[in-house]
Amino acid sequence: VTIEDIKYALSLHYQGTPYDPYGVKGDEHTRGIYRPIGINRNSQLAVLQLRPYGAKATRPLVWVAFGSNPFNALVPFYSSVTKTPAYLDNTTAQVTTESFYWANRIIAGLADPHFGACAPHIERYQMAVGAKARAIIAATDRELAASADADATEKLEAANQAIADMLRTETDKVLDHVLFESSMLMKNGFSRSDG
Repeated sequence: VTIEDIKYALSLHYQGTPYDPYGVKGDEHTRGIYRPIGINRNSQLAVLQLRPYGAKATRPLVWVAFGSNPFNALVPFYSSVTKTPAYLDNTTAQVTTESFYWANRIIAGLADPHFGACAPHIERYQMAVGAKARAIIAATDRELAASADADATEKLEAANQAIADMLRTETDKVLDHVLFESSMLMKNGFSRSDG
């Protein structure tokens, strides 16, 4: 079972079936008849991965995603650290895109009513975050496997910060795309040629 398999299962909304609330199969009676696993009230997903290879400090990873699972990205961080990047650590009750949690909630709220138009952006986001985070993890694993450092905490925290910086860039990009798509599909939208 891969991390991607776990993410897919926990984001399930009966894709490709007559029961998919976002789908085109079935009808108004079948779409949404069954409760999806990935629902609007998801607030966080965490997957702990223990890798039995490489330097001891690099073996445990915690994969996290915030917000509604069909719209978020699952991203890995080293867990043998003493601090968390601010983008993931500063969640308060104030809604702000300075927080990974709130950015994901905003993305889901905007994308949900316009799923068909926003789904390609969400899928590209999920794939980009996964690939770029895995590349940072792989490079850090290689560096620490070749190193004789007894305490790798500083390097692991630097890798986590690099992942958080990339994550923020990618999350801001998808928010921009989803906001544009959603605003173009507003009910009060008319083309300029209607003038």
